[in-house]
Amino acid sequence: MKNLAPELIRQRIVIEAVTENVAGMQEIFNYLQELSNVVGMRPLSQPFTYPAENMGYGGWVHWITSGAHVYSYTTNPPLVTVDAYTCKPFSAAKAVEFTKKFFKTKEIEWKEIEI
Repeated sequence: MKNLAPELIRQRIVIEAVTENVAGMQEIFNYLQELSNVVGMRPLSQPFTYPAENMGYGGWVHWITSGAHVYSYTTNPPLVTVDAYTCKPFSAAKAVEFTKKFFKTKEIEWKEIEI
């Protein structure tokens, strides 16, 4: 994909993790609040969370420099996915380590997406 705005700083990470329990709305809310601090982003408002019709839960937080989405799934075993996109550099390693500890993951995979 051609970078149409090379002068912009853009960073994106996708994290998937297997967990013991399905992450609920309050857990996702708390995760997004704490993730904002961990990666040094300033939220425009509190995180928003919602039920996803028997599939799990979702949530997002809007940062001044973009934002992050989280989804939990009622699969067996349960799964959590995180997608963060920013126009301000952040430590992907810190985001992954925080996610691993916060959700007490059994397995975790991640990838930074080049833009």
